[in-house]
Amino acid sequence: MAEDWEKLAGEKGKDVPTGRLKRAWKLGSMSARVTASSLMSKVGNKILPGDADKKEEALKRAFEKNAARAVEALGQLKGASMKIGQLLSADPEMLPDEFSSVLSSLQRDAPPMTYVTVKDQIETALDRPLETVFSYFDPEPIGSASLGQVHRARLEDGTDVAVKVQYPGVADSFESDLKTLKSLMIYARAVIEKEKLEAYLQEIRRIMTDELDYTNEAENLARFQDILADRQGVSSPKPYPQWTRSTVLVMEFMEGEKLDDALEKMEPGPRRDELLLRWVSLFSWMFHEQLELHADPHPGNFLIGEEDELILLDFGCVKKFDPSFSDGLLDVLDAVWQDDHRRAMAKLLDLGFGNSKMDAEDFDEELLAQYHQILLAPFVDNVPFDFADWSPARDGKMFMLRHPSFLKFTVPSEALAYLRVLSGIKGLLAKMDARLEIATMAVDTARRRGRLTDEPLIFTAQ
Repeated sequence: MAEDWEKLAGEKGKDVPTGRLKRAWKLGSMSARVTASSLMSKVGNKILPGDADKKEEALKRAFEKNAARAVEALGQLKGASMKIGQLLSADPEMLPDEFSSVLSSLQRDAPPMTYVTVKDQIETALDRPLETVFSYFDPEPIGSASLGQVHRARLEDGTDVAVKVQYPGVADSFESDLKTLKSLMIYARAVIEKEKLEAYLQEIRRIMTDELDYTNEAENLARFQDILADRQGVSSPKPYPQWTRSTVLVMEFMEGEKLDDALEKMEPGPRRDELLLRWVSLFSWMFHEQLELHADPHPGNFLIGEEDELILLDFGCVKKFDPSFSDGLLDVLDAVWQDDHRRAMAKLLDLGFGNSKMDAEDFDEELLAQYHQILLAPFVDNVPFDFADWSPARDGKMFMLRHPSFLKFTVPSEALAYLRVLSGIKGLLAKMDARLEIATMAVDTARRRGRLTDEPLIFTAQ
């Protein structure tokens, strides 16, 4: 049987480069090609004669070609490098449209490894022939991502399962990717204190170490079975620990359509808005009330099942929070709702934002109000908010250039996973052209947590 599966699968896919020099060279050569191509395209666009629309179309094609190069290189490298590409494509604001649309394929289908490699990975991990565990194993992956790919299978007792298999060499290459990342982050020292930069690297190491150990993900899945048990309209797969190892995870197979695909097929209206609000409120509930956050929110990790059930997948990255941090962010919102922007800044500094030399009293109250309006726009009024028209990263950068005192307002390492989630949420809502009123959700959460000092002005001003 195993030989038949191998014959069906053929020899698709590529091996993962593991050496630091080989990976750094691949990243560097990809970057150089993209940079040179972009420069030539822009220069040519300016000096060559011709219709403006035609030159714009040529520049667009150059963007798409460069994006394809990036996808190919990051897809082959996988691991930490590919995760960076996924993160960049999560938010359409962070890249030109042409680049973002091609890079978004990293969210869905990275180049798979061969079936021969998959079989070897499973048999090495379980220390037994594949056919003694599974009565059926689909050689074609149903999904592939940065650290591994997923296959549909059936256990000997007839249970349908999904089997996640880690790419060989990813764990070994992680440290080399981290060293490369560290060398790149040295350039951030002008605005980020050395201690905070080291804390960032340690947090990235923690996140990636957890994601690389599939037994950790199985424990997260088991725990969230209990956490989500009473949450209506939400579910997650059950793990099978007896067949799970650090590089192989066996879990319940759950049927459904990818969240973004399902949403794109829906007409704008109450059903789509309800699904998006349920998705957003789920993250708010996890963070503020369960103090434990599913921290990988790209749409490929969510399915829509029967009766619009929301199915959560991929629990490799789960972050636990101290209530002082999650409640502290509600305190920031409360201060903004009370139009006390200096108190909001003081609380942010207390939570570790900014650097050790910053003081809320050094900031002009009106500038603080403008800054909070840029970053917290969805929460400052209780009316439907247009997420497609919100560009906090771009507008925040422009604000900082005009007011350099804000340049050193960096985030604490504790917030990295949280901000990763916010970026993913904002990205999907923008792509869906969502208009949602979420300020009331935030106020209700703050009220339940006892963090409101008074009724918010966004309500009393009506």
